[in-house]
Amino acid sequence: MAQLPRRPSLDRRRREARALQRACRAGEPAAIARLTAVLGDMDAATLALSRAQTAVARDYGFPSWPKLAADVAARRAKRTAPTTQDAAALAEQWFALAELDNPKPLNRALNVGKGRIEAAREVMRNDPVRYRAFQQALMRGLTSTARDRFECAHALDLFGDASTRYALVPLMDDPVPRVRWMAMHALSCHACGEKPGPLEVDIRERVVEAARSDPSARVRFHAATALALAHETSAIPVLREMLTRETDPRLLRGAAWALSELSRPDKAAAAGL
Repeated sequence: MAQLPRRPSLDRRRREARALQRACRAGEPAAIARLTAVLGDMDAATLALSRAQTAVARDYGFPSWPKLAADVAARRAKRTAPTTQDAAALAEQWFALAELDNPKPLNRALNVGKGRIEAAREVMRNDPVRYRAFQQALMRGLTSTARDRFECAHALDLFGDASTRYALVPLMDDPVPRVRWMAMHALSCHACGEKPGPLEVDIRERVVEAARSDPSARVRFHAATALALAHETSAIPVLREMLTRETDPRLLRGAAWALSELSRPDKAAAAGL
């Protein structure tokens, strides 16, 4: 029986199952032997991926693929779970760095996993005065170097609220493309921090215009996805227009994904479409 590595990857196990499927269909004896050892005699030439995944799971000692996937997920959650002490230490470090009024060391210190950020953010909110000073330090960083503008906008995606939103708006016209798209993401992504229901009308129109005509294909891509992340079903006609006009493959995939998200029955019904 095979042993999972200490930090197993489900993606690697998926690739392993696909490789087993291909090898079995090609008639490779070693692959067929592995298959029959855990699943018994079966037609290797027509092996389905789901059966290959089951074979891989059983080879690692699990009765099914979902059981293997659940075990890998549980191990990852245990490794990445933030502790109370860690969250308190991060909160204190970030508060202290914000008081220095230098965005560079603060941005470096904020480069930790999202789970740790969210845990520390909850601790920080228990001290409203220092938390507000921390947010203000991030907003001041929006006028610094291009790198700092990008990183501070990224931080405000997670730490921003209604009081910080309009500090990001000027960055939608920033000369640096990645700063423009990060500002749009920070204003739009409901999954990252506190965002309003629909976007403010003026912000929505600027994101729509960026999706239509920003000179950077990457900014147009992120504008399209920002509209989906903000659940802006009013942007569906713009996205359809992009699919008929754009030629960049990545941009087309992004617009198609955004259109698919906004055209889901629950979103369309909410918008009366």
